[in-house]
Amino acid sequence: MAEISSLSSLLKRLEAATTKLEDLAMAGSSASNVSSSLTGSSSAQAPQGQLSQLAETVPASSQQESTHPHVEGFDELLNGPAKAYLDLSKTIGDVVEEQANYVSSLLAAQREMISVATLSQKPPLTSDVFRQLLEPTQKELTKVIEIREKNRSNALATHLTVVAEGIPALGWVTIEPKPAPFVGEMKDSAQFYANRVVKDWKEKSQDHVLWVRAYMSLLNELQNYVRKFHTTGLVWNPKGTPLDSNSLKRASATPTAAPAAAAPAPAPAPSAGGPPPPPPPPPPPMLDAPAPIKKASAETDMSAVFAQLNQGEAITAGLRKVDKSKMTHKNPELRASGMVTSSPGKPGSPKRAGPGAPPKPASLTLKKPPKLALEGNKWVVENFENNNEVILDQVELNQSVYIYGCKNSTIQIKSKVTTIAMDSCSKTGLCVDSLISSLDLVNSKSVQVQILGRAPTVSLDKVDSCMVYLSKECLDVEILTSKCSAVNILTPEATEDGADDFIERPVPEQFLTKIIDGKVVTTAVEHSG
Repeated sequence: MAEISSLSSLLKRLEAATTKLEDLAMAGSSASNVSSSLTGSSSAQAPQGQLSQLAETVPASSQQESTHPHVEGFDELLNGPAKAYLDLSKTIGDVVEEQANYVSSLLAAQREMISVATLSQKPPLTSDVFRQLLEPTQKELTKVIEIREKNRSNALATHLTVVAEGIPALGWVTIEPKPAPFVGEMKDSAQFYANRVVKDWKEKSQDHVLWVRAYMSLLNELQNYVRKFHTTGLVWNPKGTPLDSNSLKRASATPTAAPAAAAPAPAPAPSAGGPPPPPPPPPPPMLDAPAPIKKASAETDMSAVFAQLNQGEAITAGLRKVDKSKMTHKNPELRASGMVTSSPGKPGSPKRAGPGAPPKPASLTLKKPPKLALEGNKWVVENFENNNEVILDQVELNQSVYIYGCKNSTIQIKSKVTTIAMDSCSKTGLCVDSLISSLDLVNSKSVQVQILGRAPTVSLDKVDSCMVYLSKECLDVEILTSKCSAVNILTPEATEDGADDFIERPVPEQFLTKIIDGKVVTTAVEHSG
């Protein structure tokens, strides 16, 4: 019995050593095999059944390669919340399913990258080989976001925004030294739109509610995975093989490549006793970078200076001879005027300065995309234009709101907040419930503000043409103005028929200052008549 046990132990050790040699031999091709089996074609319309292909293929491929704990942990993520999200996306269909296809390819590309990292030494994050390794992830990530931009008018646009706001979390592979908090920030960005989907669809279809929960669970489990296995960044193998372009085998097998340019199928894995497979073909040649412009050396510059100095008296040959009639020491009348005129049309004539460069037309100014996101305890509302449906109904009591660069829009805040700041807005309306601290308006023009509840302070700085509507509870507000014009305060007053109407009262713009008993006394100028 002891001999049989010893022989069995020896066979297990031999099998383990053989498997390790096979893994080292397949380091360059193993990850590519996984990518090919997971992603397939990545055209605009993925083939039927691709949504479930990701989770179905992972176990089979895992049996062919070394199941590193980092890869196993990511496979659990794929087989759990990722599969649930992909299946529910297929149930909803339309653009949600199309976007999920890109997410499927993105997850496959990230799994491949993690697998390569377990077998390779860490390259510099600024190196070409790391950029080449990251390229498939970047391309699929761009597709996920672009489909949201192309379908903003779609009935499922909020679904697309949920995914687009959270999907940058997969960029954690480039974050050091703490990628897990970065994933959490992206998850928080998606949570606002996720709540909106639940609110809009909980009475219509539970599939949409389950879909949102599955996607948020995917981001949550991704953060847990990163926190557990990659605490300070993507973990590489210090004893692995150096990573180079030849070992990646990506140039002809990227998910975005055309079908005609697809890479040939990888060779089957060798047997335990066979020689390792030949190395993959080299990637296509990179475009040559333009040669840098050589700057003139200091020796060349100084030699030109010395050459001019060595001209001697000939150096003045290029100077223009001054006519005697223009010499001040021979013409007293010129000394009296203090000005010497030059003949028109001659080289010495002064030239008028041309007109300045015209301002850049507004039509050519780059428009930034609108943004509505929670950053820490501050809601950021930026760059909305011609939109009267900007509603914030999830703001909590301890949070503030910052509004910037909005035009021709109306913003509604339906809960009590700490502070609100509106900066560089024009022709924009703001309707708020109540504030704990203050409402600040800066560098804005043609804006209207309505306070439905209470606000201790309203501050206006460099504001032109502003109307502030106050409620009955807000008549004790303090309004501070600085460098403002055309500011009007509207307060409710009962009319003869018992209804409330707003009475407009202007804020003074002209002041009279006097020195009385050695003190400066300033009063507002009142116009009567």
